[in-house]
Amino acid sequence: MQINSTTKDKPVRQRLMSRLLGRPAAYAWTGILVIGFFILDLSLPLGVAAGVPYAVAVMASMRTARIRFIAVTTVVTASLTIFGLMMSPDGGEQWKVLANRTLAIFVILGAGSFAIYAISVRRRATRQAILFEQVRRRRVQDTNVQLMRSAEARSSFLGQISHELRTPLTSLTTFAHILDGKSETLSRERIQAHSEVIGRSARRLEVLINDLFDASGSETDSFKLNLTSVDIPQVVADTASDYAHHVRTLDQELVTDIDIPESSNYRAIADSVRIAQVVTNLLSNASKYSWPGSTLHAFCGLEGDKFIVKVTDHGAGISREDISKVFTPFFRVDSADVRAVPGAGLGLTIVKSIIELHDGQVYIESEKDSGTTVTFTIPAVIAS
Repeated sequence: MQINSTTKDKPVRQRLMSRLLGRPAAYAWTGILVIGFFILDLSLPLGVAAGVPYAVAVMASMRTARIRFIAVTTVVTASLTIFGLMMSPDGGEQWKVLANRTLAIFVILGAGSFAIYAISVRRRATRQAILFEQVRRRRVQDTNVQLMRSAEARSSFLGQISHELRTPLTSLTTFAHILDGKSETLSRERIQAHSEVIGRSARRLEVLINDLFDASGSETDSFKLNLTSVDIPQVVADTASDYAHHVRTLDQELVTDIDIPESSNYRAIADSVRIAQVVTNLLSNASKYSWPGSTLHAFCGLEGDKFIVKVTDHGAGISREDISKVFTPFFRVDSADVRAVPGAGLGLTIVKSIIELHDGQVYIESEKDSGTTVTFTIPAVIAS
């Protein structure tokens, strides 16, 4: 029972100490000390340094943690010290009186200055601690958001890749089984048609796997470039020419515009194979997301000390909200038209990685249902 009583008494003592030492009590104690020391000063002769104890009242005002109140207390006690010079009983030599009062004022001002400085330092430390905690929490939140996005991207990636792999694998398995079991009863035309399906599925698997390797290499900084002096306009022209046949099979047209004087001797220090891969990816995207009968445009020019390459389509376009996301790995615009187009959402990620490795830039201009233009630039140098 005694233990319980002691335990109950603890909160009571804590509340009592809080009331005696808390901020409201500090105001009261400061006032009491100032009045008490003023009465003491008036009751003692001038030769006694009775103004010095005012410094105790100034230090007591620190408990309020209010700089303005500390300053007011300092000014009031210093003024009372001077006032006491006129009101206190005579006593002591004149020089001692002045010395005592001067000492008291300096002590009071010193105590006030110290109190204000100490509170300022404490406030600054508190603000820094709060700021540090806010920054820490913000970083934790940002990290959590990144982890959530990474998890969502990984989940989306696994779902997308499984779908992309399943489609050509199913075709390969199905038609290989048909050819294996019924090849003797099939006509040559049917065998050729099935073989073409198998070939397309195999090529689709090859492209997908190559994209995965390239995307993985760009994220792990293992992309290797074979840098040489490259004629960028020629690479663009050759790649567009090679891709034009595929575009025609889709009832589309590809127009190529090389706007560089023949006498120009500008070159780029680049990997010609990777630059061709970039142009192919852009043409592939433009073709996949354009309507049959539409025209694609490939442009290469020179702006200052940079080659500029543009690929333009007149297809589905991209909304403003999605433009900032298209370079994110595995991101695909969420629309019925886009979902119907095969792809893993890696093409533009690879394009951005390759161009940035060449110290270039990539940006997109697009309008929903009107088309898209993807532009990249690469530094140009004068061939020696």
